[in-house]
Amino acid sequence: MLTFEELKKKWNENKSALSGTRTYDEVALEKIFKSRVKKQTNAAMQYFWASFTLQVLVYALLSHVLVKYWPDIEMRSYSIGGVLLFLPFTIMLMKKFKRIATTKLDAGSNAETSLYAYVHQHHALLSSFYNFKKRYELMLIPLSSAIGIILAFKLYVPGGVLEHPVGAVITFAITLCSCVMAIRSENKKSFEKPLHQLQEILNEFKSEA
Repeated sequence: MLTFEELKKKWNENKSALSGTRTYDEVALEKIFKSRVKKQTNAAMQYFWASFTLQVLVYALLSHVLVKYWPDIEMRSYSIGGVLLFLPFTIMLMKKFKRIATTKLDAGSNAETSLYAYVHQHHALLSSFYNFKKRYELMLIPLSSAIGIILAFKLYVPGGVLEHPVGAVITFAITLCSCVMAIRSENKKSFEKPLHQLQEILNEFKSEA
């Protein structure tokens, strides 16, 4: 199997060769690029499925509390607030990752231009969601943690948060620290590393331009 650099060099040298050979090289180059891009986007797609599953679980739990404790105004308000808090994140998650999953090569344009556009679009979509994620989580994580703790104390701790403020604060601090550490690890694995690798592929195009 030819390496990427060998294929690219051969492809450029053979632009005036037989059309059958040129077609073979273009197809092989396309396969290599799609394989490299897929490897990086797969890491992000794993995040998508894990995050989507978690959010479905959150919606299910909040809906259960909402229905079961509907007469309780406080419980109803916090449950609805939790759903509304996660909704924009879920919508953006679905929108961006659907576009990533359906992005295809433009068969009607120059092969090299099409490959560059293909990689660039994956990079742009992933970068756009990552930037949104970082900003939105500054609000989402503290508020969702607070709502979760308030509901948990009200359901399972007699007197709720008002009668156990120290315990609630400690639980909130532990929850927040745990979330921050998990998110940092998640960002590095599912976004920063794939984005860096995709940028390296784009840089290869620029260096050959």
